[in-house]
Amino acid sequence: MAEAALSCVGVILNKILPLAADEISRVWGVKKDLQKLAKKVEMMEALIFDAKCKQSTSKAVQLWLKRLRSIARDAEIVLDDFGYEVLRQKVENRKRDKVRNFFSSSNPISFRTGMANKIKNVSASLKEAYKEANQIGLHSQLPMTSADHKQDRSTDPFVDESQTVGREAEVSEIVSMLISSDYEKDLPVISIVGMGGQGKTTLAQMVLKNDRVVKHFDNTIWVCVSDDFKVERLLNEMLQSLEGKSADTTNTEALVRKLQENLKGKSYLLVLDDIWNENREKWDGMRRRLLAIGGAPGSKILATTRSDEVASAMQTTGLHHLQILSDNHSWMLFEKLAFADGGARKTQDLVDIGRRILKKCGGVPLAIKVIGGLLYSKKNVSEWLTIEKSEIWNESTNTEGGVMSVLKLSYENLPSLSVKQCFASCSIFPKDADMRKESLIQIWMAQGLINDAKGGGGHLQMEDIGSDCFNVLLRSSLLQAGYKNSINGIRSCRMHDLVHDLSLRVSNNCFLNTENDMVNIEGIPPNLQTLYYIGDDGIMVEDILERSRYLSVLKVDCRAVTHLPNAVGDMKNLRHLDMSQTAITALPDSITKLYNLMTLKVDCLKEIPKKFSNLINLRHLEFFQDNLDGSRCLFPGIGQLANLRTLPYFVVSQDKGCQLEELEHLRNLRGELKIFGLENVSSFESAAKAKLSEKSSIQSLTLEWDDTNEDCDDDNINSVMEGLQPRPDLKSLAINGFKGSRFPSCMVAKDHVTVLLRNLVHLRLGELGKFEQVPSLGDLPCLESLEMVSLHNVKRIGAEFYDGKPVTLFPKLQHFVLGNMKRLEEWSDAMVPSDSSSSIKVFPSLRYLEIEGLPKLAVLPDMENLTSLVLLACIRNLNSLTSLESLCLDDCPALLDASLDMKNPQSLRELTISGCDKLNPSLSNNLENEWPKIAHIPFVGIYPS
Repeated sequence: MAEAALSCVGVILNKILPLAADEISRVWGVKKDLQKLAKKVEMMEALIFDAKCKQSTSKAVQLWLKRLRSIARDAEIVLDDFGYEVLRQKVENRKRDKVRNFFSSSNPISFRTGMANKIKNVSASLKEAYKEANQIGLHSQLPMTSADHKQDRSTDPFVDESQTVGREAEVSEIVSMLISSDYEKDLPVISIVGMGGQGKTTLAQMVLKNDRVVKHFDNTIWVCVSDDFKVERLLNEMLQSLEGKSADTTNTEALVRKLQENLKGKSYLLVLDDIWNENREKWDGMRRRLLAIGGAPGSKILATTRSDEVASAMQTTGLHHLQILSDNHSWMLFEKLAFADGGARKTQDLVDIGRRILKKCGGVPLAIKVIGGLLYSKKNVSEWLTIEKSEIWNESTNTEGGVMSVLKLSYENLPSLSVKQCFASCSIFPKDADMRKESLIQIWMAQGLINDAKGGGGHLQMEDIGSDCFNVLLRSSLLQAGYKNSINGIRSCRMHDLVHDLSLRVSNNCFLNTENDMVNIEGIPPNLQTLYYIGDDGIMVEDILERSRYLSVLKVDCRAVTHLPNAVGDMKNLRHLDMSQTAITALPDSITKLYNLMTLKVDCLKEIPKKFSNLINLRHLEFFQDNLDGSRCLFPGIGQLANLRTLPYFVVSQDKGCQLEELEHLRNLRGELKIFGLENVSSFESAAKAKLSEKSSIQSLTLEWDDTNEDCDDDNINSVMEGLQPRPDLKSLAINGFKGSRFPSCMVAKDHVTVLLRNLVHLRLGELGKFEQVPSLGDLPCLESLEMVSLHNVKRIGAEFYDGKPVTLFPKLQHFVLGNMKRLEEWSDAMVPSDSSSSIKVFPSLRYLEIEGLPKLAVLPDMENLTSLVLLACIRNLNSLTSLESLCLDDCPALLDASLDMKNPQSLRELTISGCDKLNPSLSNNLENEWPKIAHIPFVGIYPS
């Protein structure tokens, strides 16, 4: 509760300070009032730190914190009203371009007077709360260091293997890492990383007991590090592990000498369990002492930690991320505990209930042990059902081994209050939800948990700060990484159920979702800040908008919602509106009054209000491109939204406000951008106005031309492409429908070095009808995926495709699609220069190749590492693909049985044939002779057209 109050106070300060600095506060006569309010809020912040220490034992403190949160929410609403009026004035002044309109009829004196009174009332409430704090014994206090939050948790090297299951393979893997001699540096570190309760310590104990480890090392040393990372203590613990007693000195040099005496000429394994230290300098100090101790070559360190950052600070050589237990292994462990001798009798009813309860544990051994131990003492069905339906998952346990205590330890050690509140905010999502990284960050922004900041490296945007918070939660194992790709990295995450329970508890119900109809409209507080509506009642959404005018975040999952009521325009504080899981296709005019709105998400937009550009704070606009009418410019004048970071696409047209120059002012665009209608751009100068080369945060770019008049001047068309030149650090590029005859200079090799786009991971070239050869791409070092489709005039892929200096060409290419190139007759191998004494490697990483619509191509170049081939063409030299594991032959009517001698490659594991009209009858009519050619393949599927 105290941290929730601290968060509220922090949000208020972040809003007061810029408002107090704004010229409007002086003009309205409230500047001093805001400054006084800021001082009172800072005083309350100091009291809350004391309240945090006393809240668990004092009901009065708990009530005081609850009241303070209410005052803080009232203050936030007042400040939001003030900030809204500031933004409204800016929109009005932008239209009139006259500062004197500050005192127009739209801004009556009554509003200014009323605002001043509200600010004074909030100050008075805080003053009263300060008096009450003194009466209940609270005093101003500085924030506690992170060490104050942590619980002692001693560990030892002894393991009860009767309570461990499913770790044999992981033990073997780590043992192999420990006894390996393939390490270049002395005293290498092998780290086991996993969330609290996952069994890191148990795994380390099992490794230490393994026979191969016992035989390999002369000595094994176990030290439980925890939070107290002091070199002299750790050295003393090492000595105690070796000698069975503590040293009579705390002098570091003396301790090193004693350890030298014990370990001289001996190899040792040092286990450092439960490390929290992320300070590289502290670890370097410890490592210097360990190297000074000496010991025989081959000595190693095994560390356990919850954080990848800790492992990184220790310069880990071998990293093992601990996996959760499988369903079978989870049940084996649970069964051992819950149905042990003297416990409940194993009946089918209890087994069924137990399996349902087990799902809540998510494969975390500690959770399984706690619940199994609890149910051991329950003998009948009713007791087990009570446990299943109880609130135990939401209640903290004070026992040392309790799941929540361990998980909360991770939470308490988060580096800042803002990160903690970001974690708490995750509770708005249902359990097991797949949470998009961008969505989380955008919600945190709307809640005021992260803000733009100025750091030593310059201006830091909210999105970047939010990404740092997200990464901290990942490293702490409180979030689990989900989908990721080579362009954007981790895109989504999930939360373990037990971690979600902790998130819900520390949120103190500041956020609300309506999953499973948990609340009705009367149960929604009028001053609620964050609401996630999940249901099938579209009418209720309208009621919510009428009742909850002070929402900052509104997310709706309800396909019954087909329109957004006009009442949304009254939600002045709304900063995040996510209607992407509704059937809304149009936005009401009133939405243009939401000057605070930073994120807007819809599924399908067919029309928008005329004054959409009033949304001057909008940073992220998202909707699906599948619903795009590519011929229509949906956002005329989009360039006025200078804060915009996310824009799914832009359609260029001749209409007012739809020219390419609208992108000039959108300097902060990031992520993915698709530009359609480029046939409406006629010159280099017009194209250059988009200033794509200055948009450093765009990672993925699509450039698309629709039907272009074939009589257009070729030089003009080519100059447009030159004017669109993107930044060299682009990761994904798609060029579709370009009717010019030359590739842009950024894709043309000079002196065998591609000038730009060396960071490309994905490249697609489509509908390039005038090109007669493919570009030189062989020396792109990062390219993983390449698609070349409908290059109709290309007859040959030869040396120009590979051209480059590197000994290895296409070093990272994994996925290659070549399609609809009906004139392509030849695809040759790379040529080795006559003056070269070295060989050239081509496509060393290629695993997937798809060939479609190439009727004249009969032979593939050498691709010795290719494992998966999809052929919609008739290729003859399949036997040369010696690593091929999967082959799909589809729609190859001319393919004869002679082409199907699959004895080589022996690597083939899967063969699928369909639409090969001449081949299928041959196989059917002469099965006895033809089958031996493919009989060695484990899976063969042959299907008619």
